[in-house]
Amino acid sequence: MADGARSLEAFSPEWFEQARALVEPVRLPADCSCRVQFDAEGTRWFLTLDDGRVTGWDLGSIDEPEVELRWAAGDARKIVMRELRGTAALQATTVAAAAADGPYVGPPAPLNLSVRPEIGSMPTAPGATFGVQYRFRDGPFGPVEYVQRFADGRLVEERLGTLDGHDVTVEVTYRAMALVRAGEWTVIEALEGGSVTGDLGPLAALAGIAESPEYHDAELATGPHMLPLATLGELDADPAFAAAMEQLLSSTR
Repeated sequence: MADGARSLEAFSPEWFEQARALVEPVRLPADCSCRVQFDAEGTRWFLTLDDGRVTGWDLGSIDEPEVELRWAAGDARKIVMRELRGTAALQATTVAAAAADGPYVGPPAPLNLSVRPEIGSMPTAPGATFGVQYRFRDGPFGPVEYVQRFADGRLVEERLGTLDGHDVTVEVTYRAMALVRAGEWTVIEALEGGSVTGDLGPLAALAGIAESPEYHDAELATGPHMLPLATLGELDADPAFAAAMEQLLSSTR
């Protein structure tokens, strides 16, 4: 803590007041907006962005949030203090959001495909057995690693983390995958700023699966909550925001 700086209690009204003042100069692209509610075992706060600017960050609740992030109290402090990052932070997160067939409460995207009934109706493709390692840049709390395994063309496992001996590697931004899941981008568009590598057979099989109606319907049905999480990721990755958080956290007890 800098000499003379006032020590602030995390999540206190004064802490949020200081946070708002420090991030006021932060400017993201104008299309970055979100309404996010947070809950840590009853302690509730929110963050709103409009036109690339933080317009609200305070204790309490907001009407019609796009997504609610729920944490254990200890995890919430570690995530806000930037001690728990990336894949591990997302693993500690539960989301509540709208989905195609009603409210969804569970793991955050991308970890919410296998629960969809559309996945169960995917046709088999004998021999299309392989594993995919995804690496998403600019996730909500830093880079995210995500695994999918397919057996005869059907999704049999998804989890956060890494997969030894995977057959395909996909590296894109978290927002690119969010736009695919929202139906706003094609997979080809998402890969323009990323990369995909692997042997020809698994690559061809993955392309066929990604273009299948059942798989794409499952993506669309997971709901739009990946987009506000992508905005959180872009905020998290912004150098001005990171500098503001470093200053805030240096005076946080």
